[in-house]
Amino acid sequence: MAQPAVVHGTYRISHIAEWFHAFPHVDITFSHVNTTFDPTNSAYLEALGIIIAVPGFYLILTLLAFLIFFLCRCCDSSFKRKRKITPLKWTLGFFAILCCGALTVGLYGNETAHKGIKNIESSTKNISDVVNSVQNLSTKIESLLSDDVNHDLKKLEGLFVVIPNATLQQVLELGLRQMADNVTIGLNKIHDINHKVDSINFRAFPEVIDEVEFIRWLSTIGLLCLLIILCITLVWGVIKHSRCLLILFSVFGLLSVVICWVLVSLYVGICVAGSDFCLDPEPFLYQQTNGVVESGVMTYYMHCDEKSQDPFKKASSDGIQAIKNLKSTLEQINRTIVNDVAALILHDKLQVIEERINHLGEQINQTEKLLGSIIDVVKCNFVNGEYKTGLASACVDTLEGTAFMLVSAVGSGLLFTVLIWVASHTWIHIRKKPALENIDEEDPFLPPTSAMVNSRRNRDTYGSTGFRPRSSHTPPQTPYFNTSLNGHSGNHDDHNYLHGRYTPPPAYDQLSGGHLMGHVGSKMHYQA
Repeated sequence: MAQPAVVHGTYRISHIAEWFHAFPHVDITFSHVNTTFDPTNSAYLEALGIIIAVPGFYLILTLLAFLIFFLCRCCDSSFKRKRKITPLKWTLGFFAILCCGALTVGLYGNETAHKGIKNIESSTKNISDVVNSVQNLSTKIESLLSDDVNHDLKKLEGLFVVIPNATLQQVLELGLRQMADNVTIGLNKIHDINHKVDSINFRAFPEVIDEVEFIRWLSTIGLLCLLIILCITLVWGVIKHSRCLLILFSVFGLLSVVICWVLVSLYVGICVAGSDFCLDPEPFLYQQTNGVVESGVMTYYMHCDEKSQDPFKKASSDGIQAIKNLKSTLEQINRTIVNDVAALILHDKLQVIEERINHLGEQINQTEKLLGSIIDVVKCNFVNGEYKTGLASACVDTLEGTAFMLVSAVGSGLLFTVLIWVASHTWIHIRKKPALENIDEEDPFLPPTSAMVNSRRNRDTYGSTGFRPRSSHTPPQTPYFNTSLNGHSGNHDDHNYLHGRYTPPPAYDQLSGGHLMGHVGSKMHYQA
């Protein structure tokens, strides 16, 4: 199992990251390259490509070795000799089980990496929600200040015309102009806050991670399960002593070797690049957000300590002060209306002015609440916590899961190589049993087999001695008696029959025509 993660800066990383980061980063001239993760640097990409190419070079050597091996086997005639394949079958079974275990390690690593990537997706989604909340709240505040508050101020300015006292009218109009100025200040400060995060667009990023990870996770499971089924097929072929299954495994096993070492190249590149990123992620993040997010905002959210300056502090404080000024000025106008203007105008007109002032106060209070929500959202605590969680998931779970899959791919590639070699040695010595033909053992012109010789020997012995052979388990046959009506015995015919029945025929070139005709005549006499 992987060693426990350690704290590196403000987040946790795995010891595996430090180990892969220590891989030599050299270019084509074997000069050392800076190990900082920078995919825009051609020298760094060249060093990473050399690391990825090492498993590919080993795969080429393996395929050449297989080619030479099969060519030599085709030209070698010694494999036709019958050999014992029991040790080979035991070897195939043992290594097939080991290969299944190596592939199971890959399944475990796939689930571990899937867990880490899902945590990364969750963290990016939470950060995206924060950015969207700031943008939505800013839009609401701008709408309140520019539409509702300004509309109420214009309505009040029209209502103050009916006040007969010019001095009071000027005082009230001055208060309205101050409120309009504070509305403008509030709008500018809200715009400043929104501008710092408005260009950040994380909405599609979690969705892309989710779709790509689902395809990767599912395809990895399917591929590893197919390789496990291939190993089980090999074991079944060993049990059934099946030449076809062993040949089938040799063909698909060669394809499996290619797949395993391609995955090794992919995983080792991910592990090395991911480790370089985990050891120092800030240069890459600053580079990717250059021109999109202010560097001060990135520093504030990545570190979130006393040394980090809050880029939203001035805009937030100025916005809060503008809202306070709006409320203070509105209260002064309301006191002036109640104390000085109420006695000068009609009750109906006074009631309309008071309703408009109350409505304006509600709009200002709602704006103050929304501004307070923005100030709470843009604080670095929540975003920094999600940032650390995402980095820890990438540098612990995802990296360790990828490392497990790398070990699985290396072990499976080596074991499949051994299995193909042993399977080729095994199926080439498996022969199909020849089909048994129906042989007429009574044909006198066929050479006697061992069963026929033994049968003849037993019959000859029993016929000459009159006793049953010891090796015979059949009951003694009833002697043949000739019961012809004329009372003569048939010994002469029987003798000729036995002579023709049990005496091997002489060679054709040594027989005279008379002897052959006599032999045939005696046989025809017996048949008659």
